[in-house]
Amino acid sequence: MRRTAGYCPLLTLVFVASLTCAVACPAGASPNQQATAGATLERMARAEFGNLSAAEVRMLHVAPTRDIAWASSSKDPNDPINDPAKASGWGPERSIRGEMIEWLLSDPDAAKLVHPSGLAIKAARITGKLDLSYLTIGVPVMLVLCAIDDGVDLRYGRYQSLDLRSSWTGAIVGDQSVSTGDVVLRYGHYGETSFYRAEIGGNLEANGGQFVGDDPLSVVDATIKGDALFHDDFETSGVVDFRLARIGRSLSFNHVRFTGKGDNGLNAERATIGGTLYWVAVQTTARTRLDLGDVHANTFWDDRKSWPAAGNLSLDGFVYSEFSGGPGDSASRLAWLQRQTVAMQKQPQPYRQLADVLRAAGRPEGAINVAIAHQDALRTLEHLSFGDWLWRVVLDTTIGYGYRPLRAVWWILLFVLVGGALFRSGYRARLITPTEAHAYELFVQTGEPPPHYPPFNSFVYSLENFLPIVELHQGEYWRPNPRHTPIRRGRAKGRKLATDRWLAPMLRWYLWLHILAGWTITPLLFAGLAGLLRND
Repeated sequence: MRRTAGYCPLLTLVFVASLTCAVACPAGASPNQQATAGATLERMARAEFGNLSAAEVRMLHVAPTRDIAWASSSKDPNDPINDPAKASGWGPERSIRGEMIEWLLSDPDAAKLVHPSGLAIKAARITGKLDLSYLTIGVPVMLVLCAIDDGVDLRYGRYQSLDLRSSWTGAIVGDQSVSTGDVVLRYGHYGETSFYRAEIGGNLEANGGQFVGDDPLSVVDATIKGDALFHDDFETSGVVDFRLARIGRSLSFNHVRFTGKGDNGLNAERATIGGTLYWVAVQTTARTRLDLGDVHANTFWDDRKSWPAAGNLSLDGFVYSEFSGGPGDSASRLAWLQRQTVAMQKQPQPYRQLADVLRAAGRPEGAINVAIAHQDALRTLEHLSFGDWLWRVVLDTTIGYGYRPLRAVWWILLFVLVGGALFRSGYRARLITPTEAHAYELFVQTGEPPPHYPPFNSFVYSLENFLPIVELHQGEYWRPNPRHTPIRRGRAKGRKLATDRWLAPMLRWYLWLHILAGWTITPLLFAGLAGLLRND
């Protein structure tokens, strides 16, 4: 008897310790221990909140397990009775108080009984605001197919992950919160959502989601270490705001719809994207804007049908290394740049960036086309004085603003050939005469210069007068002479004399133009070859 009496306290101690372990360590607990933990949670909740709904009881008993707490009698996600848009018709047995979820995740005694795999609830109506602000939640939270009319408050909270897939919610406020995993807002209907200066350790997934409100989704100055995904008919009538955001991998808009009569689109001004920025299969409206001002992305992928209307694109400061998809030729990309506002079309950075990308992709001719197009835009759109405008016309016509310097060779050849033909006609009409007096007198009398005098060659004469650095001893000995009139007889000769009177002055004026053109085009050729006039 004494031995039995002596062992009773020890047996009691062992039983209490095992029960405590079963309750406090649900990860390794047996089904019986998990059931005990669920009963303990129910008892604690009744002491805290009074009467419980059927959905609340189910949640409390499932929390210590890996299972999902279905508030509905049907576990078919496609069953119409599980449509959260019709949650107003759900009975009270499917309601779970938001404050109870908060208590379950934050109360020290209750939270340690929740399985490490997290709290998973489906097809429930969460009454009241789900306030998880300022809390540290050590497990994932999954509320799928739920109706959360009053929204979710995550401000300054710390949590593993949040999955609100296929739910119907009010506003979601996650400003300055920290998630070590994913935030999933897929295929649901969400009120105004904000993650201002938040940190998301995984992905932000909004595939197939509908976001409503004046500011439907704001991720300003947030850090997303994974991808930000907007696929599968994501829809909003407002602006998705990613200003100053830092995204570790890709920001992807693929098969999305922007709707409504107001401003909508993407504002990613000054965002940093470690991977690819996708803008593909985007359905736009007349007021869809794409603001990529000062965005830094690794690569860019878009398609022409997704470009916003003219005036709704901002690219000043957009830096990217290549086009990983979509149009890659200079003509298409210049049309892309022209979707910017008139003021933006004058900015040099988008043109230089595009030229650099084309050049790196092995398309130097395309890069030159872009550089010339920028100069054309400045000439067309800037309010230039007539002198500046004329100078730009000359640069474009002669050497392509310095990017096509060999274009000047064709102008030189044209002037030399045309000049040669005119000067040959003038010489045959005896309107180009020797410059020395003795030779001139003989030329007037006979129509030929003295034998010792350098003969006239129209091509050499044209070339020498055009090229300022060439001296071929033709211009020194021959000049158009408007005062020289050959002696002619007869009525036909009289008509010829009348022609000579305007041909000779014309030759003199053309010679001056010829010389000035040479002094202009020739230096431009060498300056262009040296790259002195390029505005790279």
